[in-house]
Amino acid sequence: MVISDKQFDSQFDKVANLTHYPWIGSGYASAPKRVLIMGHSHYAKDGKEFCQEEYDRNISDKEYTRGIISCAIEKGGWNFHKYLQKTFLYEDMKAHDFWSKIASYNFIQEPMKEVVANASQSCNEIAWKCFADVVQIIKPDICIFVGKKYCAGMNVLDQKDVTYSVKYFDEKINRTKPMSGELQFKDGYRLPFYMIHHTSMLYSPQLWHDFLNKEIPEVVSFLDK
Repeated sequence: MVISDKQFDSQFDKVANLTHYPWIGSGYASAPKRVLIMGHSHYAKDGKEFCQEEYDRNISDKEYTRGIISCAIEKGGWNFHKYLQKTFLYEDMKAHDFWSKIASYNFIQEPMKEVVANASQSCNEIAWKCFADVVQIIKPDICIFVGKKYCAGMNVLDQKDVTYSVKYFDEKINRTKPMSGELQFKDGYRLPFYMIHHTSMLYSPQLWHDFLNKEIPEVVSFLDK
């Protein structure tokens, strides 16, 4: 079974309200480009219905996200993972090669009860505070947010002396305008980021590969070789 690198776990334990340990690929720390890919949220469901038992398991298991990614590597995963991988991988590459290079975790720290629900303002603010602390630990060079539901609550970063900028691109891909931006921390660390269409819904891996390859070719080249 493929497992996450745990070298940062003692530092993750100090991040307030971080429910799950991030996935850290075995080659992430030494990668020429440290890439963080963000999912949005987990769901506490049994089929289509809310499941209290799954909710309780989710919030009590710090390895939950890592377990799901390990399962996706071994067994194929959900559309989120499958189409994310297809965005970067050539046909003859394996999922393990991709996930071993990156870090990843889900932004919202409380499992969602419905797929169509939006996270509360409080959940978004907690998520941004956690994100600011996590990236200071693992120091990615670039972050790719999968989905477009991240901007709510971003102003809470002011409390951490993090400045930020966000802009939309003019073009639409899969009916979505990509976004880009940057976070700047008071110690001088800068994190550029992109927000793309969610990989599980009406998503074209080739179109988004082409977009990202135009914007960050060195990152795409690293991930797909």
